[in-house]
Amino acid sequence: MNAQYIRLEIMRVLRNPRTAIFTIAMPAVLFLVFSQTGGGRLGGIGASAYILVSMAAYGAIGASVFSAANIAMERKLGWNRQLRLTGLPSTAYVVAKGIVAWLVTLVSLVVVYAVGFASGVRMPWEHWLLAVGATWLAVIPFVLLGVGIGYVGNVDLVQPVTMITFFGMSILGGLWIPVEVMPHLMAQIAHVIPSYWLGMAGRAAMGAPGFGWTGVGVLALWGVLFAAFAAWRFRADTARA
Repeated sequence: MNAQYIRLEIMRVLRNPRTAIFTIAMPAVLFLVFSQTGGGRLGGIGASAYILVSMAAYGAIGASVFSAANIAMERKLGWNRQLRLTGLPSTAYVVAKGIVAWLVTLVSLVVVYAVGFASGVRMPWEHWLLAVGATWLAVIPFVLLGVGIGYVGNVDLVQPVTMITFFGMSILGGLWIPVEVMPHLMAQIAHVIPSYWLGMAGRAAMGAPGFGWTGVGVLALWGVLFAAFAAWRFRADTARA
């Protein structure tokens, strides 16, 4: 793996205004707004901590799936063909895209959690580290999903698919509306959505109940499904090239 190539990719992604707005600025602003609506406890932890994890997960999903638009744009520009002339294998390019997206999610998580700390959320330091680490690991299925969406079609198709996936997963997974106050049917649907378990992973690190091996299993299953989807779309696109 070419570390220089990955570094350049990370810098390029972070300089993209859309990435900064949707994965860093918007989650932080939404946390500041939602955390002012009330105190108390949600899901077994403080309401502010609950909302903070939800917004961090929301930003991490955005950082993951927005890699799809970059892949689609580079396919349109013929960047993949240019890289093949350098001797860089196609699989290395795909793996680099996934690694870059995953590393960008860490930037988003650190910034959102830092805003939470600065705004007054308090908990033991080990809970902070565990929350960042657990959310970062749990977002891997979404990184695979983003790579797969990047090979779904042209840029005009990939962009709306990315936005629908981003907002759909966030809403149905209870990141905008806590599952605890959702209608019964929506709450049942949320329990099979990976974004719900992404949020639960961060909250479990803060002491919330309900994650356990069930959460690990559901996220692992979605990870396998999204990996198969990404491999299928990549092979189909390579066959057409």
